[in-house]
Amino acid sequence: MSRRPTDPTRRLGLIAVAVALAAALGVAGARLGGRGRGSGIAVTDTFRCRCGAEYRVSGADRHRVHWPAGASEAEPVLDDRCTSCGTPLPAGHADRAA
Repeated sequence: MSRRPTDPTRRLGLIAVAVALAAALGVAGARLGGRGRGSGIAVTDTFRCRCGAEYRVSGADRHRVHWPAGASEAEPVLDDRCTSCGTPLPAGHADRAA
């Protein structure tokens, strides 16, 4: 069997699909690459407790996560209180508005 010649319209369509896919992958890569500290965790804020302890903060409301300033992303604060003095850490909209 012989192959029929490729239709130029079909070839252009395949090229357009490949370009669109490459652009989508580029956008996805840029979004993932822009996250905080190369871990995929977007660090959005910092917090300083009354005692002077500093924290990195990501997320909002009940999804908020705190890390002591020098800790790795694998070592978040597992409690809702400052690790130094026990003061409650901010947890939501009311804390941000105050």
